[in-house]
Amino acid sequence: MNAPAPLPAAEATGQPPSLQRYQERSLLALLLCIGIAGPLVAFGVHLRDGLVALTWVALAFSLTDYLLLVLYATRLRPLVAPLLVYTLIFTSGAAIVAHGTVRSMAALVMIAAVVAAGVFLSRRNMLVSGVLGITILGVLNIAENLQLMQTPETRTGWTVWIVQTTILISLMITVNLGRRRMLDAYRSQNLALEHSREVERLLRQSQDRFQALFRSTPAACLVQSLDTLDVLDANQAFQSLFGYTNEELVGHPPPRVWASDEEQTEFRRLIDTQGRVGGLRGLAQRKDGCAFPAMVHAEVTQSATERLLIAVVFDLSADVASRRELEISRERFSKAFNFSPLGMTITRLSDGRFVEVNPANERVLGWTQSEFEGKTSMEVGVWVSETDRNHYVATLRRDGRLQGYETRMRTKAGAIVPVRVWAEIIEIDNEPCALSFTMNVDEEKRHEAMLLNVAEGVSGDTGEAFFRSLVEHLADAIGADGVVVGEVDPLKQMNTLALVWDGRLLPNSTHSLHRTLCEQALLQPALLRFESPRPAHLNLVPPFSEAPLQSVLGLPLRDGDGSVVGLLIAVWRQRPPPNAQLDALLTIFASRCNAELQRLRRDREIHKLHDTLEHRVAARTAQLQYLNRELDSFAYSVSHDLKSPLRSIDGFSHLLREQMAGRMTAEDIDLFERIEASVHRMNSLITDLLALARVSQGTLQRMNTNLSELAHDVIRQERHRDPTREVEVAIEEGLYADCDPRMAQIVLENLLGNAWKYTRQTTNARISFTRAEQTAPGAPVFCIRDNGAGFDMARAERLFKAFNRLHTASEFEGSGIGLATVRRILERHGGHIRGEGAVGQGARFEFCFGSEATS
Repeated sequence: MNAPAPLPAAEATGQPPSLQRYQERSLLALLLCIGIAGPLVAFGVHLRDGLVALTWVALAFSLTDYLLLVLYATRLRPLVAPLLVYTLIFTSGAAIVAHGTVRSMAALVMIAAVVAAGVFLSRRNMLVSGVLGITILGVLNIAENLQLMQTPETRTGWTVWIVQTTILISLMITVNLGRRRMLDAYRSQNLALEHSREVERLLRQSQDRFQALFRSTPAACLVQSLDTLDVLDANQAFQSLFGYTNEELVGHPPPRVWASDEEQTEFRRLIDTQGRVGGLRGLAQRKDGCAFPAMVHAEVTQSATERLLIAVVFDLSADVASRRELEISRERFSKAFNFSPLGMTITRLSDGRFVEVNPANERVLGWTQSEFEGKTSMEVGVWVSETDRNHYVATLRRDGRLQGYETRMRTKAGAIVPVRVWAEIIEIDNEPCALSFTMNVDEEKRHEAMLLNVAEGVSGDTGEAFFRSLVEHLADAIGADGVVVGEVDPLKQMNTLALVWDGRLLPNSTHSLHRTLCEQALLQPALLRFESPRPAHLNLVPPFSEAPLQSVLGLPLRDGDGSVVGLLIAVWRQRPPPNAQLDALLTIFASRCNAELQRLRRDREIHKLHDTLEHRVAARTAQLQYLNRELDSFAYSVSHDLKSPLRSIDGFSHLLREQMAGRMTAEDIDLFERIEASVHRMNSLITDLLALARVSQGTLQRMNTNLSELAHDVIRQERHRDPTREVEVAIEEGLYADCDPRMAQIVLENLLGNAWKYTRQTTNARISFTRAEQTAPGAPVFCIRDNGAGFDMARAERLFKAFNRLHTASEFEGSGIGLATVRRILERHGGHIRGEGAVGQGARFEFCFGSEATS
């Protein structure tokens, strides 16, 4: 079924579709209401009055309503509303006539019809229906007043209620539709108002954005009214660019922008003819008259009230300067490219086609610029093979640049030469290209090969083999017919060390250098060069003096003190071609030869000294041992012989003291005590001297000795001699050393005895004997530490010397022999001792017995 057509009223008023649908539903409700009420009214009138005229009016009205319902479902729906209104009007008039009075309830139907016309019909139809109703009611009033109508029926019943109810329902439907139309109209107006406000807000935002863009854009902008020819606005960029203030611009004619009249005229012509200017370039003029390159865009626009000219000015000073710099850079590159001594090319990486080639390539590879033009490197034949070029391109693409890349290339003559290439990837017209610098290193490689040849000949040999290898390789490298190296003695006799002639090594021999070119070479500070215009017999040593020669080079070889010790000579039958490296090569290898000759002479001296050294060392050692034995024997004898007179003095002193008992004064007693003390000190000194002498005599009996037990014995002896002292002693267990137990006992007695003695005046005295930490493998090192009097490290060099004491006798007794004895014992074992301390903070001694005994 096709969709129903809209109502004429809706079309005429341009109502929205939702209101049209609501109006159609209201019309349908009204038809249904009338369709129900009409038959009921006819039935009620029939029951009350029988089949009278009013009954037929009600039935006819009901039938008409049903027909309108049928039309509602068809395309004729737009006709339903006007037909219903006019049917109501005429039915109301007929019912009034049938009832007999205008006071009939049917008059209300007339009112309902006019209301429905106002809702469902257009204004014109509403007026027509209203006039029609008024006319009918007027005619009926006249007829009733003239008593032309029948006597009305005044009885009421439920029929009247049905009519009243129907009229009220119809009015409610109609009023509700009118209310809905009013609400829709309000909403429509409200939406239109909101839309207007949104448009205004967006317009304001657009204006704000334009203002912000206008103010903040770096381009100089100016707005001019074409009606008043005054400036309306100019942004800060325009003011800064041209040097004007805002007050000088706004409200005044625009300043002169163009520096020349021609550009000003062209600008006006474009504005007048085209209404816009697109990128006009020229010189603009600032307020101070200074001109600068600029580009101007302008366009004429129409605002709501006037015509506007919007102009945008771009300062091209930086662009022009950069273009100038680019031109200068291009000129520099062109000059550097074309005048470079290196072969420079620009080639496409894709196929190797030459884009640009400088003239130096002709010197590097032999090809001219025209021979490269428009061709690829493979077409020219520069590369030896496609593989070489592919490797070059792959390496360049991978690394982005090449530094000293070595490869091979072919010259125009067809020779394959080594080259060194520096290259970098650049882009030309979005095409990756290689900017390369090529250097022909053929001569450099030949020199390197020559140096390697000579170096290989002399690097592995020494002595006489070195000189033989040197002359052979040097003659081959410099193309000499003969090379000789000789040692020169003070009598100017040269003993040849190696001589090559015509490619053969000749036996060594001795020759006098008097009145020869070789003698002249000895007198030169550096290189001697002699050249003859033609081959001649020169005064040289054999076999050179027997052949016609044209060129001779000689270099003296000197010792560290500057004296001549040798000579290097090279000879040619034909003058050698010019070679800048020849002199340098001879100088370098003469220096190497000089060093080897000096080493050879030193070896001779060393061998000579070595032959006599062992005998001299043995003799000196035997003499030293004899002197040591004599010294020890003398010390022992003297010490032993001193014991007898000392005992006599001690005995006579005691005898004299007994005889004078009871008669001695206090002074006599003091003298005897001083004699006894001196005898005691002398006896201790002699005992120490005997001990010092004994340690150097006899044979060491080395064995694995438990030093911890020996240390405990020494401490027990000290505690027994001085039982009143409280000393904290810590001895590490399991300390062993490979030494003579008797000598080890003496070492510990002296070191631990000193620690016991020098802690006498210390509160909470502590002594320790431990193994010291070692950073290197070897014999164990031991440590004895105390917290006693200590000593000044500034006097430590006297610590282990005999009869040298670091404390006075009034502070601590002693002879100054003990530590000297300890050092001699340890040195006999191949060990050592060292001490460190601080005054008042104790001392620390580290010692080692070593692993091998010394004499």
